[in-house]
Amino acid sequence: MPLSRSLSMTSLSGLLPAWEEDELPVEDLLLFEVAWEVTNKVGGIYTVIQTKSKITVDEWGENYCLMGPYFEHNFKTQVEGCEPPNPAIRKAMDALIHNGCQLQVHFGRWLIEGSPYVILFDIGSAAWNLDRWKGDLWQTCSIGLPYHDQEANDSLILGSLIAWFFKELTDHLGDKPNVIVHFHEWQAGPGLILSRSRKIPMATVFTTHATLLGRYLCAGNTDFYNNLDKV
Repeated sequence: MPLSRSLSMTSLSGLLPAWEEDELPVEDLLLFEVAWEVTNKVGGIYTVIQTKSKITVDEWGENYCLMGPYFEHNFKTQVEGCEPPNPAIRKAMDALIHNGCQLQVHFGRWLIEGSPYVILFDIGSAAWNLDRWKGDLWQTCSIGLPYHDQEANDSLILGSLIAWFFKELTDHLGDKPNVIVHFHEWQAGPGLILSRSRKIPMATVFTTHATLLGRYLCAGNTDFYNNLDKV
């Protein structure tokens, strides 16, 4: 029997037990949200994330963190740099930064209501890996990207860095706390695809918003959430 949307989103990875809402052990969980528009105002997803940040921080505290691309001007004007409160996050960032490839990863508090933590990845510092990561995506998922599509290429770089980060993070965390990652829209999709294909032990959620992709899916009556395992 097909699952309803709410139920299908609670058990995508099979890693986490089902809890009642008032029993959710937040202290044993880390919640991340990934979006191209974290600290980067280019569309409506920025507003969605910004307006729900305070209530999420109120409920999750230091166990909640947003992730997106680093842009120098946005960081200087919207983010107050600080150290991660969780040592495992610091170690995962350092694993990327000190790998000999001069990658840049930035951490801080986003200066909006709630002041959520953010991890921002400098995709320019990792662009030299693009051809190799395109090969990885094709080998593991049979997904190819147009050569001159900068938006798709940048999304792949960001997704590759995020999947790399979560591999390091889950290695350092061990069994606890469990990791939940919510990916927003197709620009965050490569990170989800690569994390799942590499069997990184974390629960995942994907939301497609009212963009062209979302409109086409609705118009075609696509049973999207019950076919995520086939995407």
